Amino acid sequence: MIEKGSMEQTFQGELIKINVTNLIKFSGSFAGIEVFLPVGSKYVRLNYSSDQFIEILRRLQQKEVNEVFLKPEVCSKILLKIQESMASHTFYDPKTIIEQKVETADQAMSLIKSVIVQIGVDVETVRLLKLVNTRSMALLSESPSLFAFVQRFRKNCSDEYMRTTLTSYLLYRMIDRFDWKSDLVKDKGALASILCDVVMDKTDFDEFRLSQKDGQPFPERLRAHPLEVAQKLRARRNLIPAETITIIEQHHELPDGKGFPLGIMGNRFNQLSCIFILSQQFIELLFLENFNYDKRLEIMSKLRKVYVSKSFEKSFDALTAVVA
Repeated sequence: MIEKGSMEQTFQGELIKINVTNLIKFSGSFAGIEVFLPVGSKYVRLNYSSDQFIEILRRLQQKEVNEVFLKPEVCSKILLKIQESMASHTFYDPKTIIEQKVETADQAMSLIKSVIVQIGVDVETVRLLKLVNTRSMALLSESPSLFAFVQRFRKNCSDEYMRTTLTSYLLYRMIDRFDWKSDLVKDKGALASILCDVVMDKTDFDEFRLSQKDGQPFPERLRAHPLEVAQKLRARRNLIPAETITIIEQHHELPDGKGFPLGIMGNRFNQLSCIFILSQQFIELLFLENFNYDKRLEIMSKLRKVYVSKSFEKSFDALTAVVA
């Protein structure tokens, strides 16, 4: 798979797995970094000069090598470079096409989430997540509607980025209907939207949605993911708000007690969790309807039949005001 003579040294320490596509997207900021590939029980460093960096990554893609490995300190430098890039004037420059901005935000979010799964959150990753979310909300607000945004950019970015961004945007609009609205509260919900399924990969999402569509029980490892994520984040509760963790724990719960992972029921839902759940489920059902705007009232009716609880009443009022 790798040409003879292209590998230099073995490495047996801690390394972080990164998607090659994400690395290529931001490679202009950090050409020449050390990249490792697994060979047997060890990792070997690719032998290249900095001016060949992009070409080697692209050749790896052509050989169906989709992931490479980086040292943690290198990964930290990359995240810092991404933060600088997304905070630069280029992101605000009207000459930079909006499709490129959306694609950049998508790749940045994917890369950050991959790092968080492997090494957890720190000050820089949380700051960068908030920056990516802020940029995404600004990009979406430039579109006439959620639906126009999807129609224009769905082919340019991943489904998970689209779902995450639309959920956060709808949540923002719903929160604005309450007297206690604030940017801080919105940040708590947006972080939950980005992190709630962070331990799941594309295969997990496909399996999860197939089970949901067929009405089949979810595999136990998927049922446990809200608690797995919450446990990771609770270790850094100085960085992640308690309400964000509560939302993550509750985002698959149902008022009839048949949700998971805790089986809570009735009125035991946090108000912000209710807003988040309706936002996320509304977007999920819209995707199932291929984002047909005319189906929105039918979707609202379906949600009302499922989330029958006093806890959800005000959230339904807010959702109705936003989408009706």
